[in-house]
Amino acid sequence: MKRISLLLATVVLAMTAAARAAEPPPEDDAPRTPVPAVAPARVPSADEARAAYAAFRADPLARLDRTDPFLRFIRDSGEVHMVLNNDLMAWMYQPFDDTLKAVLYASYLGGNMEAQLAHQDPLSSGDDVAGMASALDAYAAIQKAHADFRLPMFEDLKTAQAAHRLDAAVMAIVRPASGNDAAK
Repeated sequence: MKRISLLLATVVLAMTAAARAAEPPPEDDAPRTPVPAVAPARVPSADEARAAYAAFRADPLARLDRTDPFLRFIRDSGEVHMVLNNDLMAWMYQPFDDTLKAVLYASYLGGNMEAQLAHQDPLSSGDDVAGMASALDAYAAIQKAHADFRLPMFEDLKTAQAAHRLDAAVMAIVRPASGNDAAK
């Protein structure tokens, strides 16, 4: 399956952490310092998440610090649901600066979240087009700061956006035509 669920990734991480916590401590005589219990962070409201996303989106290179509220909202609220498409996220696996990846990825997630909250469709599986439109805005900001920065997929999507064909370009990546689809 070419889709990766954020929920599945979170469950796998939680299971890994639980397995490590269940492992017996190493048997040495070193004194142990108790670790204080930390209360889980409160899940931001939709309004708080949207405000954080708006602050981030206004200057994504300088405001990466504003992503935590909307990323926690996406992960923990249950009010939005995203399934990441490997083909649409293929750029994440290209070698380039991790900070720039974080800016583009947070932009994608925030745009997708904003679209879902604006539509208020509880059955929505996400809005890849809105996510990529937001990522394209961040890409433009990155290119202003780093004139030589280029990602082929973003260049193609930027051209499609200029021609008012972003929806079709994103859908062609997410749902490529196959021989089986043509027969239907």
